[in-house]
Amino acid sequence: MPDLLVPAWLGELRPLREALPVRRPGGWLGVALLLLAALLAGAGLAGRGQGWRAVPPDELPPGPRLEQARARGTLIVGVRAYPRPALPGMPAVAEPDPVDAALAQALGDYLGLPVETLGLAPGLREAALREGRIDLLVAGAATAAEPAAGAPIPASAAQGRGALIALRGLALGEGESLRGRPVCLAEGSPYRRPLVERYGVRPHEYPSAVHAVAAFLAGECQALAEARSLVDWLLEQPDWRFYRRLPVELRAPLAGHVRLAAAEPQARAWLAAALGDWRRRGALDAALAQRTGELAFDVLKLEQGLICH
Repeated sequence: MPDLLVPAWLGELRPLREALPVRRPGGWLGVALLLLAALLAGAGLAGRGQGWRAVPPDELPPGPRLEQARARGTLIVGVRAYPRPALPGMPAVAEPDPVDAALAQALGDYLGLPVETLGLAPGLREAALREGRIDLLVAGAATAAEPAAGAPIPASAAQGRGALIALRGLALGEGESLRGRPVCLAEGSPYRRPLVERYGVRPHEYPSAVHAVAAFLAGECQALAEARSLVDWLLEQPDWRFYRRLPVELRAPLAGHVRLAAAEPQARAWLAAALGDWRRRGALDAALAQRTGELAFDVLKLEQGLICH
């Protein structure tokens, strides 16, 4: 969903608006906000930088479900969780995905609430949303079309480039040579959809990026899809001298999705504003860069004999 924009002069009407009697926001308000966003996007946003500004999330109603979280005093967010590499025989402790956790904390900050993250396996997420055990679900990119009950996380300009890595002697390039080939990647990877839709690869998903790297090194796939920055770093390491980056243009169309239990227009508009602000202030780029750094460290652990459980 595009950033929601309104003329800057509308801010002058806030004192008058705040003086009006408080009314419980209804569904019509969320619909109006979405229609306004669509009209402005269709107009080409020609006024950007000429008296137009992005609406901060604190000026929008978050919708009934998130108001319930405010009444409870805690925002509960379902996230991906997985164990990091550990020595053989050591207990495997699942930890929240760093990008999911960073976004969950940011959404809590926008709402003024402390955050509780709940690590969920893929098969448990829909039920957790449906049963109200979580307020939001942050679990990477959707595997199919954009979910109606939620909002997309805008792609990162700085960290959105991906790459494929494969053995040097393998006859892989671009186009039809990739069709039907097994490619290792993390569950929720933003590169899955373009790889499947454009190149026809056969994705093999793993709980995390480091699990995908371990599976690739074990020969379970013919290529590995990851962030370009990580692939470039891998190719600088002595143990990766027999690998090469494939000549494939790979861009993440979105960084991921935030899911809601139901398609609430107010909540979707609020999420679009919050996610847009999170991206504009560089927090998305910072979270993705930190993820790449932690992943590189985990790969070094694999080379030292630690294993993925």
